[in-house]
Amino acid sequence: MYPLSRQELRHRYSVAAWSLLAFTVLLEAFSFLYAAPYYLGYYDLYYNDWYQNLANCLIIYPAGLIAFGVILRKFPKPRLAQLPSPGVADIIQGIIVAMGFLYIASDLTDFLLADTNTVDYANEAVAQEPLHIAILFTVILAPLFEELLFRKLLLDRLLFLGDWSALVISALFFGLFHTNLYQFLYATTVGLVLGYVHIMTGKMRWNVGLHMFINLFCGVLIGYLPDEDWVWDIFSLAVIFCIIYAVTYVIRKKPWREFYPGPMNWFTAEEKRIACLTSAPFWLCIAVHLGLSVYYIIQ
Repeated sequence: MYPLSRQELRHRYSVAAWSLLAFTVLLEAFSFLYAAPYYLGYYDLYYNDWYQNLANCLIIYPAGLIAFGVILRKFPKPRLAQLPSPGVADIIQGIIVAMGFLYIASDLTDFLLADTNTVDYANEAVAQEPLHIAILFTVILAPLFEELLFRKLLLDRLLFLGDWSALVISALFFGLFHTNLYQFLYATTVGLVLGYVHIMTGKMRWNVGLHMFINLFCGVLIGYLPDEDWVWDIFSLAVIFCIIYAVTYVIRKKPWREFYPGPMNWFTAEEKRIACLTSAPFWLCIAVHLGLSVYYIIQ
C-alpha cells in the first residue's frame, strides 16, 4: 500500500500531478459542452447569469470527482485529526490570520503584475452579477464544491505523504486551478490556510465556513462599501492589523510544528522533496497551467 522505494515514492507524486492534468483536460472538454448554446445560436441562454454560474458548478465538480476521486482512489486512506472543535476565539483568530495572508498575497500580486495588463477577472465578473446570484454561487456553491475537491478529495488522499507535503501540493494545485496569474498567488495562499484548518480539525465544516467568509467579504461585500474616505481609511487600518497579526501569529506559534510527518518514517523530508521535484508530470502540470494562464491573458 505504501511506497517502499524512492522510485515508488516519485511515482505517487507523478500520479497526483496526472490527476490535476486530467482535471484540467476534463474542465476544457466540459467547457466545450457548456458553450454549446453559444455555437447553436442561443445567445440569450449562454449569457444568462444563472446559466453561466450553474454550468461552471456542473463542470468543475464532475471533473474533479473523476480526476481526484478515480485516479487517486488507490492511495492509502487518510489519517484525520481528532482534535476538539475550535471555540469562538479560535474562529475569530483563524479569520484574522486568513485575511492577513490573503492581503499579503494580494498586495504582492499587485506589485509583481503592476506593469502588465493582467487583471482580476474573477472579482470583476462577480462585481457585475446581481447580489443574490453572487451570494448563491460565489459564497455558497463555489466554496462547497472547491473544498470537497481540493481538501476532501485531494488533500485527504495525499496525507499519507505527510501533512506538509499534502498541504503544499493541494494548495499549489488550488492556485493553478484558477488558471489566472492574478489569482494564482493569493489562491495558493488561501489554499494553504484552508488546508491547514482542515488538517488540524479534520472536519470539513470549518474550512468550508472560512472559505465562504473569505468569498463573501473579499469577493462580494467589499464592492458595496460606501465610497467615502473615512470608510476606506478604516478598512485600510483593518487590513494592516490583520497582516501584522498574521505574521506575528506564524512567527510566535510556528503552526507547522504540529504537522504529522506521515506513516512512512523510512523516507526523510528531503527524500520526499526530491521525489516530488524529480517527477516529470509535476513540472509538466505546472508548465501547462502557466501556459494556459498566459493564453488567457493574451485572449
